[in-house]
Amino acid sequence: MPRACGECTLCCKVLAIAELGKPKDSWCTHCKISQGCTIYDKRPSPCRSFNCGYLSWDQVPERWFPAKCKMVIAFEQEGKRIVIHVDPSRPDAWLRHPYYEDIKGLAKQAADGTKQVIVYIGSRQIIIFPERDVDLGVCTKDDRIFTYQRKGARGLEWHAEKLHKDDPRISGLSEGVVYGPATKAAKH
Repeated sequence: MPRACGECTLCCKVLAIAELGKPKDSWCTHCKISQGCTIYDKRPSPCRSFNCGYLSWDQVPERWFPAKCKMVIAFEQEGKRIVIHVDPSRPDAWLRHPYYEDIKGLAKQAADGTKQVIVYIGSRQIIIFPERDVDLGVCTKDDRIFTYQRKGARGLEWHAEKLHKDDPRISGLSEGVVYGPATKAAKH
C-alpha cells in the first residue's frame, strides 16, 4: 500500500518556500498543523513537486514517518545529495537510535564519492561520512560544500570543507552541485 502524508505536515515547517516568502524552520501560514494545506489546489510549484523520502523511497523504513521521527528526508541535485531536515524543536532527533544508524548506513552507500549525506538543522549543515561527521556550521548560498578523500593514518579518509564561492581553489564551480573527488578543483 502506498504511503501517505496523513497527519504529517512537517515539510510545511522545515522547508523554505520562496514563492510564499516562507523561511526555513517556521510554519507556513497556509498550513493547518496535522491537517494539511489550506491552499492545496493553489499551492506553488515547489510544494506540488515535493515528495519526501518517506513517501518516495521504498528503502526508507516506516519509522521515518516525519511526524514521528521529527525529520524530513529529501533529495537535492537530482538525487546526488541526500538531506535530512531536522525539526529545530528537536535538534537531536538525528542522533537518536535507530535513526543515527540509518543515516550512517546511507553514508556508507554514498561513500563512492558521487553522493553526499547532509543533516540540516536550520542553516547548520553536518556532512555525514561512514566513519565520522563533519559539522560545517551555518552555510549560506555563497558557500560551496566540497567533499574529498585524502590519505591519512588509516588509509583514505573522507573530508569536507565549506568554501566561499569566490575562493580561487573552486573558481568556476556552481552553487548547488555536489563536489567530490572527481572534481578538478579545490586542490588539497
